[in-house]
Amino acid sequence: MTMDAFDTVSQSAVPIEPLWKDFIVSKLYTIFTVLFVCAYVLINHTKPFMERLFNVPANDYRDMLRKVVNNPSGLIPKNKVGIKITALRRRLIMGAHNPQVYSTLPLNSESKGRLVDNRDEKYYRLRVAQVDRLDEERRKTFLMNIKPIDVNDPQRKTLFGFFHPFSYASGGGEKVLWEAVMSTLKNSPNNIAVIYTFTPSSNSSVFSILDNVKNTFGVDFLRNDRETLRNRLVFIHLSDKYQWLINGQSYKILSIVGQAIGSLLLVFSGLKQLVPDVFVDTIGLPFSYIYVCAFLDLPIISYIHYPTVSRDMLFAASQIKGVYGILKYWYWWSLLKIYAINIKVVDIVLYNSTWTAENVQEACKGSVDDENLSDHILYPPCVSADDLEFDRISTSELLENKRERIIVYLAQFRSEKRHILLLRHYKEYLSKTNDPYKLVFIGSVREGKDEKFISDLQGEALKLGIPPEFVVFELNAPTEIVYKWLRKADYGINCMWKEHFGIAVVEYMLNGAIPLSHASAGPLNDIVVPVINGKATNRKQLSSIVKIESYQRSGLFFRDETDPDYKGTISAYPTLTEMLVSATEMSEVGKQTMRENAIHVAREKFGRGAFSAKWNKSISKALFIERVRRSNRGKVEQLY
Repeated sequence: MTMDAFDTVSQSAVPIEPLWKDFIVSKLYTIFTVLFVCAYVLINHTKPFMERLFNVPANDYRDMLRKVVNNPSGLIPKNKVGIKITALRRRLIMGAHNPQVYSTLPLNSESKGRLVDNRDEKYYRLRVAQVDRLDEERRKTFLMNIKPIDVNDPQRKTLFGFFHPFSYASGGGEKVLWEAVMSTLKNSPNNIAVIYTFTPSSNSSVFSILDNVKNTFGVDFLRNDRETLRNRLVFIHLSDKYQWLINGQSYKILSIVGQAIGSLLLVFSGLKQLVPDVFVDTIGLPFSYIYVCAFLDLPIISYIHYPTVSRDMLFAASQIKGVYGILKYWYWWSLLKIYAINIKVVDIVLYNSTWTAENVQEACKGSVDDENLSDHILYPPCVSADDLEFDRISTSELLENKRERIIVYLAQFRSEKRHILLLRHYKEYLSKTNDPYKLVFIGSVREGKDEKFISDLQGEALKLGIPPEFVVFELNAPTEIVYKWLRKADYGINCMWKEHFGIAVVEYMLNGAIPLSHASAGPLNDIVVPVINGKATNRKQLSSIVKIESYQRSGLFFRDETDPDYKGTISAYPTLTEMLVSATEMSEVGKQTMRENAIHVAREKFGRGAFSAKWNKSISKALFIERVRRSNRGKVEQLY
């Protein structure tokens, strides 16, 4: 979620009076208590109604479908659907030979030589698909499978609803989504993955989205040998006109509040079409959890990429004086409490890094649960499960590669990546060495802000007097070109302060480029860790190490006086310039040792299959929770 001017906090002003804070907090507690009691009463009276409304179809639904399967169009009359659309769609999917045909998106972008329009109402209409009424045997099987089924029946299907409105995008969150979907489908033939998504254009289809997933992430649902797996992938189209609901730029003030309310409305609009058995959030819309838990009693899996609200924000607001400071403190305190309530109702919480886990736990509990922290950390899938080339390239091959005097920076062109900081230190570095490394900036470029950012970056390099031959821009390079750079570069650099995870750093290490990173968050705690006794160290081991020897390191770190948490004290880490000089002066033996450690850590912690192995444990746990919850419902509700 993005933050506007009111959402932004300052750390420079004078603290407000404690008396004011105590008064505000006591009043807020009173308000929250009253609201909680009202909500409890409302939920207790509403939940049984919601469960029956969304899950249980009309009594005569099987008689009605017997008539429909013999209809040439297979359409279910609107007057037979009514408010039971989600309950009927569930029965159709449960009984389907190919659940995917019950998506509310067209399967292909073209029909009869013309582009489709996925906004057409016909894609939302309920019908019995042709594949389920081809012949008498298919019709009989379909009608048999739509029956209510016992909770413990081994043939019972489970719908995993992945709520990820921008599933077609190309970021790290989407890579997590599609690897998680693939693992879920492989986990059991009874698992069905439902994707709740917007689309990039009116002619987008199931095929176009899956083709993009294959080309972008290498996760291939379109392979011929995966037809039965692909058939268990259902798309529920969220109306694209509602994209503004979760876009921070839509709200000029109180953007997080706007997005929170927007996410609730969007989740409700998706669940009106189809209610899953397990709710999975991989994009980060936490303010919808309380609704899903309270009214539908669904198990929730939440994969958290970053904390939406943190105690740092509350502390910074407390430093602002006057009425504005009081209002801001109230705003952040309220958001923090609501955020914590939503996180606490989640059944399975997974974090992308130690830094994210610590910040979310501190926001919710006021402290960090060190004992169980590692159980909830699931690093993003850095190597696709389908990346067979990963197995073909050996460590020895990467070590034997002829490396050039190149430092690559693989990152999006955004201010928080601190490209300009690197250029300024690089200028200083050039004056300290006679044989400098070349800088190569690699990244994708979107129209508008990215183009201007790159233009400013190139202008800064000229202004600093850096010779043009020392700075290269590789823009919108295909994957194979990016890997060529990584496999011939000596080093890869990351300058971002508190990078939540740092998947680019993992990419460096997997390809044999020694990582040069800022000493914070993901790179420091999770990725560029030492190798001791042939093993990558974990979080507990790191905290107990007194000194790390040079032969144990897998990369170099730096700190900078422009870091937001820099306190003017002497740092345990060198400056960026000093780190660049150290990297340049390192011996070939030293580089090879560090490179080997980096490759070892990356393969051990982030290699092919590392993500899916831990994700599968979460899926198994979710299936157990779903079965227990269903058993506690009414006799009728638990069967549907």
